[in-house]
Amino acid sequence: MNTLNTLSVHDRHSGRQANNLVATQLPEAVRPWFDDWSDSGIESAIEALREPASREAAADYLGLELIPAA
Repeated sequence: MNTLNTLSVHDRHSGRQANNLVATQLPEAVRPWFDDWSDSGIESAIEALREPASREAAADYLGLELIPAA
């Protein structure tokens, strides 16, 4: 079992990706991808990536695909 909850994240719109991240690093990894947007909903969704319960919904809102990594 992967106790660190390692994920890869792919942006469905731009093709950006970050691989093999500890789940708690997701906000820091994707925040620069949204620097051109000044929307409180986007910032809230980025922060929601930290929480397992809201992670999938936040990723969907942002157009991200989360893939469990080995």
